[in-house]
Amino acid sequence: MSEQSNETTPVSTLIKRFGPIQIASWRLMMEKHQDFMVQFERGFGRRHGLTLNEFDTLINSDPEKPVRQRDLLRSMVLSRSALSRLLGRLEARDLVIQSPDPDDQRGVLVTLTEAGAQLREEAAATNAEIIMAGFAGVSEDEAENIFALVSKIRPVPVPDPAEVGEPGGDETGEPGGGPAPGEEHSS
Repeated sequence: MSEQSNETTPVSTLIKRFGPIQIASWRLMMEKHQDFMVQFERGFGRRHGLTLNEFDTLINSDPEKPVRQRDLLRSMVLSRSALSRLLGRLEARDLVIQSPDPDDQRGVLVTLTEAGAQLREEAAATNAEIIMAGFAGVSEDEAENIFALVSKIRPVPVPDPAEVGEPGGDETGEPGGGPAPGEEHSS
């Protein structure tokens, strides 16, 4: 009787067998990213009582000087309201202080407290530990190669078919979505 494995084949492996290697490589990077995110969530939660977004807020805050809330928002993938709630939780834990920006009264400055700076340092060490453990089987030269290869990947915006004059721009079936303004439709 054969023993069955409960592990599923990663999608990247299936794509590598049947599809373009570029798509399989992208999928593999996403799978590895997710694996790391799970470890970060566990490590930050268990060791420091932080969520990923809370860690991200602390690590993007300058321990030496205040940072504008809008600058934090630019470096994170959160809505303005979600960041405000998150900063409120960190402030309630005495990790940050929020104050009006003296240069722009509509703005808010975020300053790490001493406890926030200490927790930032401790969580950054956990972050590095998780990354280094994940790269344990990779030499420094191989890591340099990975860095160089990943740096070559450039997302290119996909053009809108209506902008490039492809058929199907609208219900007329005319390339680019029909006649130009001011032109009559001729049959």
